[in-house]
Amino acid sequence: MDVPSQADPKPLSLARRTWLLAEMGVLFLLAPLGIYALVHIGRLPLLHVLLPVFVLFVLALSLDRTFSWREQLWAGIPLAQLRQILVKFAVIGGAIALYAYLWTPESFLAFPRYRPELWMTVMLFYPLISVTTQEIIYRVFFAHRYAALFAGNLWLVVTVNAALFGFSHIIFESWVAVIGSFAGGLIFAYRYFAGRTFWGVMLEHSLYGNLIFTAGLGRYFFTGVSSFG
Repeated sequence: MDVPSQADPKPLSLARRTWLLAEMGVLFLLAPLGIYALVHIGRLPLLHVLLPVFVLFVLALSLDRTFSWREQLWAGIPLAQLRQILVKFAVIGGAIALYAYLWTPESFLAFPRYRPELWMTVMLFYPLISVTTQEIIYRVFFAHRYAALFAGNLWLVVTVNAALFGFSHIIFESWVAVIGSFAGGLIFAYRYFAGRTFWGVMLEHSLYGNLIFTAGLGRYFFTGVSSFG
């Protein structure tokens, strides 16, 4: 299966390909290492570090004349795709919930039971802030900037994107977070690269993320540094 066509379908020159690969390495390998150092060595709150990073990516897209926010945000979720998302979530989400119940019973549903106000805040702001940031950087920006490197090979771009997405979660110092994010990245990358529906991948990412926090697995996605400095 091929990746949907890009704004610039022309073959890449060797110089252009080399530049994009180097740029991708800096932004998606070196930058997460730098963020890790700022949070765990510099003790800066993760939210304070990610905000300027997010702004830079949004500016880069906004200043690119070949990119259109309207095209990204205007399209809704086709009904067939919505059904796919919900059916897949029922199966995979059910497996995640069962895992949490069997292997971490002391944490299962503890968040909504014992901290309901904070849980509701996370359920609202995780999709609005965290999911939006991750999807714009790892799907929208990545697809617009680097999809041409993969010569229309859907599975290659999905795998590379998911691997880089998983790698970014080293910030949480947990192999569960890295491996789990790689698995989730495969789902989210396929959703976006196969159909280019921003709201579809936003919904799918939000469902799994909120489930993880609700089921008691959110401790694997915590830096240990206060978000409020």
